[in-house]
Amino acid sequence: MSKLKPGKSPGRDNIHPEFVIHQSTTTSGWLCAFYTSCYQRLKLPNTWRRASVIALPKPNKPAEDPKSYRPISLLCVPFKILERMIHSRIEPVVDSQLPREQAGFRRGRSTADQVILLCQDIEVSFQDNEKAGVVYLDLTAAYDTVWHRGLHL
Repeated sequence: MSKLKPGKSPGRDNIHPEFVIHQSTTTSGWLCAFYTSCYQRLKLPNTWRRASVIALPKPNKPAEDPKSYRPISLLCVPFKILERMIHSRIEPVVDSQLPREQAGFRRGRSTADQVILLCQDIEVSFQDNEKAGVVYLDLTAAYDTVWHRGLHL
């Protein structure tokens, strides 16, 4: 809850971050009990499973061009808290299973790490008198062009 930012928009339940940030111990206890109930029943409120999507204009882009907007999903604040709790518990387990080459969306990893690994691999190849090659792949707008029905097969 300490990572919630005041002034952010609420989700469909209209619960603002400030409500949770400034809640009493009674409310905090109720919320914990509610999360436990959701976990035990394996069921979330329907409102939490739906986002309100708004289009925000990109800076310095023409307003009449649909590509000048980016979609923002507004999620319910209590759901975001639950999501962060789950993430903090599974992240160490998942992180220990991933290879060092996997840097995307990992805490403490960056593209700079990948460049260093690439340079090290090239250096080892040269020292061993082997060939080294690199393939670059640009996934710009990849989600927009992926065959979505094929993902579910």
